[in-house]
Amino acid sequence: MKIAFLCPYFGTFPKHIQLWLNSCATNKDTTYFLFTDDKQKLNYPDNFVVKYMTLNELKNFFQSKFNFEISLSGVYKLGDYKPLYGYLFEDLIKDYDAWGYLDVPDEICGDVSAFVNEKVFLKADKLMVRGHMTIFKNTPEVNKRFMADTGEKFNYKDIFSSEHFFNFEEIAKGSISWIYINNKWKMDLLNDAVADVSGLFYDFRRSCVSEKLEYYRPSKVPSIYARENGKIYGYFLENGKVIKREYLYLHFKRRKMEINVPLDSDQYLIVPNGFEPYTEVTADVIKQYAKKKLFYPVFWEEVKKSIVRKCTKNNGR
Repeated sequence: MKIAFLCPYFGTFPKHIQLWLNSCATNKDTTYFLFTDDKQKLNYPDNFVVKYMTLNELKNFFQSKFNFEISLSGVYKLGDYKPLYGYLFEDLIKDYDAWGYLDVPDEICGDVSAFVNEKVFLKADKLMVRGHMTIFKNTPEVNKRFMADTGEKFNYKDIFSSEHFFNFEEIAKGSISWIYINNKWKMDLLNDAVADVSGLFYDFRRSCVSEKLEYYRPSKVPSIYARENGKIYGYFLENGKVIKREYLYLHFKRRKMEINVPLDSDQYLIVPNGFEPYTEVTADVIKQYAKKKLFYPVFWEEVKKSIVRKCTKNNGR
């Protein structure tokens, strides 16, 4: 199955960008289209197509697809456009079976084919509901579903003509995921495939999404992750035993990650504060890296941002 990921990224790449590139390289049936203004020399894998452009040039391209004036004044607004990529880049992805979007700066990829294949798409047109990775079946009908009724007081034209961010790519009311639910279109959350660790805690705590599109954390057990042989594994210390599970990718939002491995590495541990040399994962290794912190500044930074958002009502509605 041929899959295309469409990845606009503007600004300076994170220091661990080569590790992300390496993690994508092993997915031979997947092509990554990267649109960026960062021209630093990197070792791009053969399955990458890099197109250098500015955000304004990308906006002009998007504008050519609409008969109303769109807004794209900053990179934050790109999130709203993610579910439109199949429509916007239809000529680029015409030979692919599926397309998706992902986050470049804060994730490491695993084996895509282990979770995304023809069998899964027999029962769903849309896989996952999060902005850091969602994959759609590539058909003209699916690619235009963002135009459907949002179920709210705004429509897609309101979203894309506004400078405000609607979180259209995830699970906010009126988002693409709610459009799927309201129309009873086929969607698979793939919760067991996603290692989305919360940014509100120092230690890794995986977040999931319920059928009602609400976040929850299924477990608080000590855990770390590893990139091994082209795959992402989570190691969990449950009742004194080390449990190993494979994931499609690991998303580590808002973390300052130290890099203690060579950038050409493709086998290493991923712990709450960075990338460490690979070693066999035992209970002692998990305990060493998975310590909790009573005070984690990122949590309070997020609380502050939430209060500001509520006070300013800057949510586009």
